[in-house]
Amino acid sequence: MTTQQLGDDTRRGVERLLQFSEHVGGLREEDVLEVLRENGITTLEGLVRRGLSAPRSASPEPVGASAPLGPGEASGGPAAPNGRVTHRPPSMAVVVDGVEHDPADLVRFDGRPLHFVASHANGEPRLLAFTDDRPLRTALWVASLTRAQTSASDGVRTSASDGVRTSASDGVRTSASDGVRSAAGAPFTRGTVQMFEHHNFDGDWFWLEAGFWWPDLTRVHHGPIWSRSDWNDTISSMSATDCNVTYYEHVNGGGSSFFSPAYTGDPWGGHAWADLTAIGWNDRISSVANWGPPR
Repeated sequence: MTTQQLGDDTRRGVERLLQFSEHVGGLREEDVLEVLRENGITTLEGLVRRGLSAPRSASPEPVGASAPLGPGEASGGPAAPNGRVTHRPPSMAVVVDGVEHDPADLVRFDGRPLHFVASHANGEPRLLAFTDDRPLRTALWVASLTRAQTSASDGVRTSASDGVRTSASDGVRTSASDGVRSAAGAPFTRGTVQMFEHHNFDGDWFWLEAGFWWPDLTRVHHGPIWSRSDWNDTISSMSATDCNVTYYEHVNGGGSSFFSPAYTGDPWGGHAWADLTAIGWNDRISSVANWGPPR
């Protein structure tokens, strides 16, 4: 087959398979070749085989259909944790069920899920925690149903394929909000949340659209060539966003949770988290739900 016989669909498919990014300034040819050799790729044929045989990331699922709350769960209590619940001390005091605790005291809750609400008050981060998150879960579930019904009536498309835009893998977009950045230098995203591999919004990144969730980040890979690396327990910072987002300690919404409310004012003062270590959630997230902007 000649190059003239290759169709546009085939060419686009190859581009998506390779997922080359234009945002790779500073790389040298020898650097790329050395990294490939470290991964056992020494020929063009080997590169193609690796790309074709690698597992593909799971698509996000609509929150209204499969998110970790619904009529039964909302009325019957939190989802059971998928593994041991261990609380990491944040760098600030935590108010648990109305009682302020020293960060080191959180170990007394080990084995019991806590449900954190992180926000900024007068520009300062605050961390609240609850042993019972049923009221919050119920409110989010009702809001997600309302949003889904509104989207359907407006003819808005909410397919799973719209729910994911992966980073480094995109090669076109650098921010879901056309480059708007918050005061801290973080991207401010509208209708989506952007999550980063490293502190200070560095390293690889990926997006999750409003109305979707990933129940298992072990099934979301960094790319077809480097599929051995997934997003489980990898997120270290995230963008400011106009969406309500819940992050979970374990897959399928298990364990403790961390709810980051939407910022609905000036994006230059948005709720970006440059270092999740400060609130005890660095490299701790295994599932995530984006409930969308509040209505």
